[in-house]
Amino acid sequence: MGKQLKSLQLDHYRSQTFSSIDAHYEAYTAMFESLVEEGNIEKVKDFLRFDSEPFILSNSNLKILQLLLDAEQHIKQNLKGCLASLYLVIGHCYYFSIDFEQAKKYYRLASSFALEDENLSLLSVAMNNYYATQMDELPKDIFWDISKIPAVFLKMGNPEDERFMLVRFITHIELSLQIGKVEYAKKLFNDYFKEYPFEKFSRIDLHVRVLRGKFLFENGRYECAIEVLHEVLLLCMKANSHKDLVQECYKFITQSYKLINEETLLKKMEQYQARFYRKIETDKRYMEKYIKTSTTNEFELDKSFISPLQQFQLAGTYLLKSTKDTGYTLVLVDCKVVENEKEKLNEIIHLINEEMMEEMKEVIITSTRLDESTIGYIIQLSEECTDTLCAKVFYKIREHYPKNESVLEAIYFASVNNKENKLPSYQKCLDLAYAYIYYEIYK
Repeated sequence: MGKQLKSLQLDHYRSQTFSSIDAHYEAYTAMFESLVEEGNIEKVKDFLRFDSEPFILSNSNLKILQLLLDAEQHIKQNLKGCLASLYLVIGHCYYFSIDFEQAKKYYRLASSFALEDENLSLLSVAMNNYYATQMDELPKDIFWDISKIPAVFLKMGNPEDERFMLVRFITHIELSLQIGKVEYAKKLFNDYFKEYPFEKFSRIDLHVRVLRGKFLFENGRYECAIEVLHEVLLLCMKANSHKDLVQECYKFITQSYKLINEETLLKKMEQYQARFYRKIETDKRYMEKYIKTSTTNEFELDKSFISPLQQFQLAGTYLLKSTKDTGYTLVLVDCKVVENEKEKLNEIIHLINEEMMEEMKEVIITSTRLDESTIGYIIQLSEECTDTLCAKVFYKIREHYPKNESVLEAIYFASVNNKENKLPSYQKCLDLAYAYIYYEIYK
């Protein structure tokens, strides 16, 4: 009866239309935890591979990445048969955040476990994406032959996976274009992609459009290439997803403008492209930070702070679910120093903490060092009062480290009161605090 109920719950989950990505994520988390608890390996594998996609492609991949990393140890111990799928999805989270180094690590793990399980279709996906992360690194002539292998493995696998066959050809076609096999690439594209009825605005539809743009570019039809790629760029930017395709669009649009001598438009596009790459680098930095908030790190026993990280998280879990009186305010303070001056971070972090404790000693419940450059506080004050006192502290810090005249490039801080924001959990307050910091960086 219990298993039947779980199946009904899964069917219900998949039939729903969610009001927002956050509502969808909450339901996904509950369903994932329920399936893991049930312990059905096939269901968990299937859920990971096919129900994770909306979050992997969107900017919610940070949340799902954390969820899966937290589940890794339990799955290792109790559901080893799911490890290939788990590592594949973790690899996707990094890949679609343009963190190819981390993506490669997890695609290698996924390939290894898929080979062990003789899961040839999953091996095909992992290898295909692993090669895609290496496209600019390996010798092109050697890599061109290797890039056919994922499609071979898929053919050897489950016949039901035939619908995924086309995706395996994309890396091979792109590499064929890179090494000048344009006619061969065009024939392969026409044979498999030209008349195929893709779901409009799906991932493969957008990727195939980018390929069309690249063919137009290779044929010297630069204005047509710009038109096709610009449309994809706008769709991806509007959906706030598919960063890898955005990167390709920018690359070929700017090259096209250069080749048709459109200096004004070229300059504007290069500015947009530079801003996009800055955002990617910042996202990578905060992805790393965000993940470290749930794992031990070398700074967690820093005696300058009230609690080690784990104890701080426990206190946050307990305090931030309480909405009595004025609630509690979670504060993140993050510092950025100029390049090659990281050794100064300790000194700056400790000075900030001293000033915070002097200004708010009576109301700071606990504090910790989240990572190399970030401090967390839980304070029993409203957001407005906290902001006012933090502003005083940062004024004093700037007296020691003046802007544009010291190693301290920027101080970002965010305060989130659980009661005022109707967020009765530590994790939700942490999510919003990081979102505020992103806003400060990009505004």
